[in-house]
Amino acid sequence: MRSAIGMALLVLMAFSCGKKVPAAPDVRGIPPLLPRAELQELEFRRGDSLDGLLKRAGITARERSSAIEAIACAFDPGHFRAGETLEIGLDSRNSLQTLHYPVNFQSDLCLWREGEGFRARVVLPDLVWEASAVSITMQHSFYEDFEKQGLDGNLATRVADLFAGEIDFLLELRNGDRMDLLLDRTHRPDRDLEKHRVLAARLSIGGRDHEAYLFPDTSGTRHYYHADGSSLDRQFLKAPLSFTRISSGFSRSRMHPILKKRRPHLGIDYAAPAGTPVLATADGTVIRKQRSNSAGRYVKIRHPGKIETTYMHLLRFARGLRQGQKVKKGEVIGYVGSSGLSTGPHLDYRIRVGGKYVDPRSFRSDPARPLPDSRRKLFEEERDNYESTWASIRPPGPLVLASTSKNPSK
Repeated sequence: MRSAIGMALLVLMAFSCGKKVPAAPDVRGIPPLLPRAELQELEFRRGDSLDGLLKRAGITARERSSAIEAIACAFDPGHFRAGETLEIGLDSRNSLQTLHYPVNFQSDLCLWREGEGFRARVVLPDLVWEASAVSITMQHSFYEDFEKQGLDGNLATRVADLFAGEIDFLLELRNGDRMDLLLDRTHRPDRDLEKHRVLAARLSIGGRDHEAYLFPDTSGTRHYYHADGSSLDRQFLKAPLSFTRISSGFSRSRMHPILKKRRPHLGIDYAAPAGTPVLATADGTVIRKQRSNSAGRYVKIRHPGKIETTYMHLLRFARGLRQGQKVKKGEVIGYVGSSGLSTGPHLDYRIRVGGKYVDPRSFRSDPARPLPDSRRKLFEEERDNYESTWASIRPPGPLVLASTSKNPSK
């Protein structure tokens, strides 16, 4: 990992112990590394604290205390996690000069020596954003088709999540279906990382178009809407996990593969690799977290509207999950396994409405509220801006193109 200090213009984000941090002695906001500084990458181990990590690197107790005190004024030292890394700069006497920690894609914690002590800030690089148009014709699987265009698999997951309330990507996608995306894209060369944000999307599936446009609400929280202003958000996701196959459907009479007798199968079996994250399909409260001989480890969640969902045959529960806990839509509640009466790793997912089990494939939840009238004109203007940009850079085939550099406020 190369240091990001001084890579770009840095913007102040933090205040130090209730007082605004004075300007650092460099126009970039952070002083450069000393010429004799030796850079070291340190990794947090399980149970490590920042003090323990710096102690292992040979930093004296006095310097550790001073550095941690400065960092605590800009960043919570308790947020470091096992497996994460930071970078320190040492001089020829093994004295700490700098520390750099990538908080997330768009922010960095930077510490530097000032006199006998230290200063610390959380800073933002001045990123350049580009609009990019992507067109994909489905040929294999949704995930594979994204990767074949050189796109990050996480982007495929985000697009699937975006339409998860109205499209079942396991059942409805067919060869020849088309997806067009308008993306915002930026790159951090110091980390060799790229970030994408979906501005607009259009899926043509079986002759039907599904579109989405990004637009913030009055608090700045971003949501996606159809062209007419109706929301893509729904109470429930269409599926509790991504990129699998259905190994058994909903049935009132199915031959059980282990018991060898016919019995109802009141859910859907999603075959997936052991350890695949299982998501709560809607906001709700955990009312069961236990194990049975037939269902194995399972979780049951109660949702508004007298709806319950059940997730069976789990390998393990999500860390910290407990009965009575409230969970959010899309939150990981467990991992695919083969516990109970099971012939292999899969998730048995069930929905009960008003006390009666329903086929999850035909269940359709209510949409979120549409745009308020006071926001509709602004949305239509933003939608038209997206379409104009899209038309100017949209590729004719399954290519990725980029243009229109910009620096919007993110």
